[in-house]
Amino acid sequence: MIKIFGYVRESTMQQAMFGYNIEEQKRVIEDYCKYHYSDYKLEVFEERGKSARSLNRPELKSLLETVKKAKADKVVFHSLDRLTRDIKDLYMLIEFFDKNKIELVSVMESLDLSTAIGRSHVFNSGVYAQLESERTSERTIRALKQAVLEGKYPFSTPPIGYERVDKRLVPTQDKEQLDLVQYIFSSVASNEYTLEDLQHEIRIRFGKKVSDNRLRKILKEKLYIGTMEYRGIVVENFCEGIVDPVIFNRASKNHAFRKQSKKNLVYVFKNIVRCTNCDVPMVQTSGTGYKNKRYTYYMCPVCGRRASQEKMIEKKNAQLQKITNLYFQDEEGYSEKKKEISHLRKRQRKLIEEQKKHELDEDIFYELYINLDDEINLLQKGIDGIKKNNKLFENLSPVFQKDIVHKYIQNVEIRFNNRTYGINIIQKDM
Repeated sequence: MIKIFGYVRESTMQQAMFGYNIEEQKRVIEDYCKYHYSDYKLEVFEERGKSARSLNRPELKSLLETVKKAKADKVVFHSLDRLTRDIKDLYMLIEFFDKNKIELVSVMESLDLSTAIGRSHVFNSGVYAQLESERTSERTIRALKQAVLEGKYPFSTPPIGYERVDKRLVPTQDKEQLDLVQYIFSSVASNEYTLEDLQHEIRIRFGKKVSDNRLRKILKEKLYIGTMEYRGIVVENFCEGIVDPVIFNRASKNHAFRKQSKKNLVYVFKNIVRCTNCDVPMVQTSGTGYKNKRYTYYMCPVCGRRASQEKMIEKKNAQLQKITNLYFQDEEGYSEKKKEISHLRKRQRKLIEEQKKHELDEDIFYELYINLDDEINLLQKGIDGIKKNNKLFENLSPVFQKDIVHKYIQNVEIRFNNRTYGINIIQKDM
């Protein structure tokens, strides 16, 4: 009995244009087998909605794994472009089937891989299939670019928070979607949550499960500030933005918003810890504690003694909190506001001197002085707000802690005693 595996594939575009649907391909393969073989067993692998530009297709992978185990005699398909439209992939597939002594059969084409001329004909057919695929892709991309330039949204699924109306992108009427988008951006911009924390909060508040990739895609989507980007084309004011540009920029650049791998622990003091006993840099290491919890350590390669990252943060919490406050003050323009207040107070003192010398009219003096006072009070409120918004170092994500530490700390010195160790943190000159 001849063991035959069939492979059929369809994609939406090809099905619509050429009628190469799954059932038609199966019928052609079955008729071919009935006509050419009397004693055979046929099993067909059906690939739906997948492009032939890549070999990363579930049913194709399953076919390749099965033929290796089952030692099939033949693999039959409707035509070469159902198998692949990439010449490099075609070469790899032919090598694979030839190595496993499996005959390839295309119902619509004559494949002869036993001679150089036959193989040349097959590869020429593959080149033509790839060329057609690339030309179709180019035409599609040109059409999509033109639609974007005309202010139309040519894709089937708009980003969450938007809907398509007459081919234009407009904010959705679904308030819950808008609230979700606003919540994601404001939370990430303020460094309030790690990725895992934010996913948990979304499930609690909105009853939705949002994957890592979906969150990252949302945070990079410039349509939320009204800008459309597609293959080198940038269209400002493409649609109405639903996120404040300042919040969008903060959120999209937030390096702390990364998923911490269970295998790849975050070393907050990486490459800046030194053992002063041995006068050598300490290396990163880890260990497993209670309930398989992973812990991070810094170990001296000479004396072998270790310092726990958790204990280091606990011991130097006060100093770490100061540099954390400094970080947020720098981000919010704390120093600039203080300088501006000092400048305004100098102007007030100058006004007082001019008033004493009778160089200023009294009414003008009071008006100018009060205006300066109002500006000072406004700046002082901003300073007070910055102080209130400062976060605790211990509550920040490890990645964010690392960013702050490496911005302000030059070196961490560890001196080991009999049973414990002391820590000296040397800050950078800013």
